[in-house]
Amino acid sequence: MPEDSRQVWGPCPERWADRIAIVVLPEHFGLPNVDQIREQLLSALNRGALVLIADLSATVSCDHVGSDALARVYQRAVSSGTELRLVVTSDFVRRMLTVSGVDRLVSHYPSLESALAASAVPVSARTAGTAEARRPGGPHAAGLPHGVTGGRPDRSGADPDVGVEVALLDRDGVIVSVNPAWQAFAQANGGNPERAGPGVSYLDACASAPGDPVADEVAAAIRRALAGQLPGPLTIGVPCHSPRTARWFDMLISARQDDAGQHLGATVSLSLAKSESWASLADAGSVSPAAIAASAAAARCTDLVSVMTHRLLGVGLLLQTAEGLAEGPLAGRLSQAVAEVDAIIRDTRTAAFESGMFPARTGGPNR
Repeated sequence: MPEDSRQVWGPCPERWADRIAIVVLPEHFGLPNVDQIREQLLSALNRGALVLIADLSATVSCDHVGSDALARVYQRAVSSGTELRLVVTSDFVRRMLTVSGVDRLVSHYPSLESALAASAVPVSARTAGTAEARRPGGPHAAGLPHGVTGGRPDRSGADPDVGVEVALLDRDGVIVSVNPAWQAFAQANGGNPERAGPGVSYLDACASAPGDPVADEVAAAIRRALAGQLPGPLTIGVPCHSPRTARWFDMLISARQDDAGQHLGATVSLSLAKSESWASLADAGSVSPAAIAASAAAARCTDLVSVMTHRLLGVGLLLQTAEGLAEGPLAGRLSQAVAEVDAIIRDTRTAAFESGMFPARTGGPNR
């Protein structure tokens, strides 16, 4: 591929070829250099890259702030229609990405050659949500993050918009495919894969909220779409508030057909319609002081869970380092300790989600 000459913004070697940007990360990726590297990756997105490859083949260590940075870059890539790919060779780095959930969102490859050889998804298909995520092992082989958020909660007072989220349903109302924006929303909101990804019944998810008029309306519309009785796309307003932001989404439900007009199922898409911080609503007198206090308490709880799990992750990384130096029975015990720490992190995230600490969106699977 012919290379072009562009100004490099950042500390990492960078080259371009046919609008594919390759940024080579250093041996150690974490707190000392994370800001500069994150900004360089975001700069590549801003300069029109269709594919951005973060080459971590020479990276032997990556801490939680490094994985957080990659999750933020992924969210920006989704909104800009760019495909982010990672090249990872270190087991240490791979484990960090696995525990943080980043490897379940971003395509990753064992070499730069394989990352370059992967076919690019057309930008129009990615932004429309009609193409499946391309990952080693087939579409959606990795699923969604297992109750793990990729980054610390956003402290700016507003939650990022990941773009139009799309889920394809089969004739029984079971999710068969979701687009990257759907996955990015889960990454940013503590999503639970068992409630959100392929294999989950959208109708069962609606039924799990008895007495919720929005869930009932969504379920009825999906049933009509599945039966071919929906004359056209139907839009339903769906609330999904986070601890920092009051949000309302437009849910568009439509029938899905093949070229012969046979019904394949339904399509559910969600786009952000309105978003306001709780503080601004309080200033306008739209919400009560009690609601603001509850929102602030929820935000503190999510911060606490994030800090605790990140600290546990650091303990796990130290244990993994010791495991690599140990021999015999001690190495086996350290391996068991690493697995136990990982399980505690996953269980903590899952418990926080199921307790309602993370935002739930009515009218469908919580993500």
